[in-house]
Amino acid sequence: MSKMLLSFVAVFALIFSFGVYAGAKDDFINAVKTQCGKSDADAAALATPGRAGNVIKLKTCSSATITVGDCTLQCKDASSTIGG
Repeated sequence: MSKMLLSFVAVFALIFSFGVYAGAKDDFINAVKTQCGKSDADAAALATPGRAGNVIKLKTCSSATITVGDCTLQCKDASSTIGG
């Protein structure tokens, strides 16, 4: 029973992590399209993954703007909303 429960938790965590990333990536693409006037393809090309990727830079931004290529995105100051 323990192995089955552990397997279930692992699968759930894996599925959940893809869902979280997909939402952040979609948010990034929409921001690039809206704020910079880029096409779907250009915005998707800028949506680089990983801890140092552009999607995470927008999700965790610590200033009013971030620059991605030739595009400057306005973002909510994450440092001012710690804890809520």
